[in-house]
Amino acid sequence: MTMTTTVDPKLDIRSSSAPVTKQTRLVVCVTGMPGAGKSTASEISASMGFEVFRMGDDVRMEAERRKLAPTDENLGMVMLQLRQSGGPVAIARLCEQRIEKNSKASFVLIDGIRNMNEFLEFKKLGSAVLVSIHASPERRFKFLKSRGRSDSPASFESFEARDRRELSVGIGEAIALADEVVINSGSVDELMSSVSELLVRLKNEWENCKNIGSTES
Repeated sequence: MTMTTTVDPKLDIRSSSAPVTKQTRLVVCVTGMPGAGKSTASEISASMGFEVFRMGDDVRMEAERRKLAPTDENLGMVMLQLRQSGGPVAIARLCEQRIEKNSKASFVLIDGIRNMNEFLEFKKLGSAVLVSIHASPERRFKFLKSRGRSDSPASFESFEARDRRELSVGIGEAIALADEVVINSGSVDELMSSVSELLVRLKNEWENCKNIGSTES
């Protein structure tokens, strides 16, 4: 299912962001703890005409540049070092550069928001919406183990350590302040259906706002 969070504008840190550029693009930013279902959301969005950019790819490219194996420990270290040296939006800016260089799409989905500063950075690209995907720790751990990637957790203890690392860079605030929330508690088909319905609605709302703006101008 999906539900929308409402934030008091006086308390919403997003209201103090820099002015957004011309609304020629819908930017859906997805956050959530590891294994919550972000990759599934990315897959369904690609089939709906969204161009997908994964922030984790920027971390993997940096790890490759350093000739490091793409293990969870190494990728986590690189992620933290990039943020320590370049600030909380360091990885967002790398992803932003890829989008500005390579994408002319009207619909973009960014997978992997880890703090609100990153979301504010991506608002420069167009009309941005923050979507959080929630799943229980047990469900997320089973999914990550079954995925079998090089960065999959070897144990529940290493999974919990990864969660703590994600929380240390501000993902909890991003999840709490998301504009839309998708609960991943059923089947994969149910998750895909919820994400699909949400993306259709967001596209329709964006198209309507764009048409109203064109009429007024």
